[in-house]
Amino acid sequence: MKNLFGFSIKGKDPWPLPEPVGSEFIVKRIDEGMRSRLDAMEREEDNVRKAANFPPWMMHVFGITLLCGVLLLAIALELIGGENTTYEIAVSGGFWWFIGFGAGLALLAIAFFIMQYFKNKSVMNSSAVKDHVERYERVKREALDSMLVPPEAVPLDVFAYPYRIKNGKKRGIMPAKSHANISFYAFRDGEALCLADVSYVISIPYDSIASLSRVCKKTMFVGWNKAEQFNKGAFKPYKIRCNSYGQMFVKFCYRVEIRGSETFELVIPPYEFEALAPMLGHKAQSIIDVKE
Repeated sequence: MKNLFGFSIKGKDPWPLPEPVGSEFIVKRIDEGMRSRLDAMEREEDNVRKAANFPPWMMHVFGITLLCGVLLLAIALELIGGENTTYEIAVSGGFWWFIGFGAGLALLAIAFFIMQYFKNKSVMNSSAVKDHVERYERVKREALDSMLVPPEAVPLDVFAYPYRIKNGKKRGIMPAKSHANISFYAFRDGEALCLADVSYVISIPYDSIASLSRVCKKTMFVGWNKAEQFNKGAFKPYKIRCNSYGQMFVKFCYRVEIRGSETFELVIPPYEFEALAPMLGHKAQSIIDVKE
């Protein structure tokens, strides 16, 4: 079963994503003029991100610097805390130099990340960036309007699967086999569930939906698209977890099985089912629990 929103990545940079493997369900696309406008806004968006952040190599260097500093501190403190270690042994062994050097590296890295925070905040709060965001949102709305996506369409997160073909096999590009959490606009059009982004509209006829299941296993994903934090308010009951690498976990997810030229799956996080259910009509009444 293929993820409906599987994306075959060709180049080094996956963004912008290509059309999904379930492109047979695409019923509308933006025209070339609108595509050019969106491309221009995406380039401007890249320039904003570059202006708001230090180069990635600096982030990596100071990340390693912080790790080295913490490790040196931990090693020195562990040695000093030994039962047979006296103050004289600690001094003669140079443990205090270890502590000083480790603390210096850690403080240097922390100072860099503080500078990064204020740099990002300064750029993102500037009037130029706010103007860019407003213009970008207008262009996106014009793109959606051109494809007749209704204003009341609901933002809906979908677990997608970007991958590359290596040695004839699919290899997910997300870390540790994570899904990519991508937001679409969902709405019902007659007897079909529609999912739109700013480039195309996918229409899934209800008679092509074979089943709806609750997949009872921990699912990992990357990306959070909601304004409210994942562990606050309406999302707190779902007990979403996030590790130190930015990977997030849910205890289960929903799978819509779709029959087309092949069998596809639409994978939905649990916190989106309440929004999705009304658009599935009677299909949402029969949920099968599966374990994998």
